[in-house]
Amino acid sequence: MNKINMYKVVFSSIFFLLFVFSILSLLVSQFSSIFSQLFLILTRDERAYDSIINFFYFCGILMSIFYLVVSTLWDKDVLLQRLVSVIFCIGFVFLLVFRLSSEKTLDSTILGFVADSSFERLGFGQLVAENFGSIILSGFIYVFFVILPLVFFGFGYGLNTKNIFGKYLDFFCPSMNVCVIALFASGFQAYYDKSSAFLYIDFMVFCLCLVLFLRVFLTHKELFGHYEYANILLMILGILICLLCSNTISQAQDYYNARKSFYLLVFLGWYGEWMYKSLLREFYLK
Repeated sequence: MNKINMYKVVFSSIFFLLFVFSILSLLVSQFSSIFSQLFLILTRDERAYDSIINFFYFCGILMSIFYLVVSTLWDKDVLLQRLVSVIFCIGFVFLLVFRLSSEKTLDSTILGFVADSSFERLGFGQLVAENFGSIILSGFIYVFFVILPLVFFGFGYGLNTKNIFGKYLDFFCPSMNVCVIALFASGFQAYYDKSSAFLYIDFMVFCLCLVLFLRVFLTHKELFGHYEYANILLMILGILICLLCSNTISQAQDYYNARKSFYLLVFLGWYGEWMYKSLLREFYLK
């Protein structure tokens, strides 16, 4: 097996497990009268997806420590990568401790349906203020893991790797595999039954990303391998099921917890990807 594919196997397998768990809970809630509240219960604070998010934060801490220890033992010149790992490690520790110690409160999200009818009467400023964290997180994933990579891939913008800035941008650029899973994570939403027209901004941005992805898919076949194609099939299936179960998603006030778990998986996928490349490269140069 190609060594660079070893990481793809692990990452894609974890995505598949989370995908199956989420899709099955959606389908059961949609078509079973007895378990119609299953997805709603799983997405509530301090339930299944909350635990998955905490677990991913913990994984981020372990990945950071592992990379710092191994890269230090091999005594190679990866100062920037170590610095990034230290920053993210501190961030993961802070977020995990904050989540475990803070009291949970119901937090509606701008990027999904909110059952409370008073939401429709909120002004633009209030919407942004009450959902600022969700907006920032989704915007970050859209821009850095979907839009920018797809624009670079789709329109043939190259990075000057002879320049140190371009070299590091190329090194940290997410792979197509990460982009595909990030696109699915962004598509995990209610496609209709939204309580405000403003909420369809998320849907419009997602459609734009799909168009960009289609361009890349049609013009750059060399970017796609077996795992990318497999994850594309899962993405298409997931989008169709989310469309079919859109009313179930819209009724889950905390469904954004499920979406956040996929977002964190995307981030960890990118995080581990460049760590793996760095350590693999250093191993052969060692």
